[in-house]
Amino acid sequence: MEALTHLSFGMATLGCLGLAMISAVIPWVNAEAIVVALPAIAHSPTELAGLVIVVTIGQMAGKCVVYGAGRRGTRIGTAKMSERLARWQARAAASPSVAVALVAFSSVVGIPPFYVMSAIAGAVRMNLAWFLAAGTAGRLVRFGALAAGALSLFS
Repeated sequence: MEALTHLSFGMATLGCLGLAMISAVIPWVNAEAIVVALPAIAHSPTELAGLVIVVTIGQMAGKCVVYGAGRRGTRIGTAKMSERLARWQARAAASPSVAVALVAFSSVVGIPPFYVMSAIAGAVRMNLAWFLAAGTAGRLVRFGALAAGALSLFS
């Protein structure tokens, strides 16, 4: 029976990873709803923390797709849009710490939407490693707080 429990938890973990990746690319699939449901499948606080990490990894893997789309999408558009993008790229290059802080803030709070910020980060050619670091840290904070709140609410 214990082997079946571990198998079920493993399948749930893979499901959470897949759903998180999908939610990162398709905004109508809500990652927060997934996270709030995590205490229902976790058998311990350690498993819950692991699931939060799995959902964060899935989200950031999906956000890399959005980042890449933003980066490739810079070739499309009008001359006016190209000028605006060039100004944003210059601002991001001049003060990368502000860009990193904005990505981190967006990934925690959701304002501006992290989906939009992921595409803009790619469009302005923000360093991918900095994007991943700021986004991952922010998502861990957001999802950890939501999971902890759900655990305390439903326990």
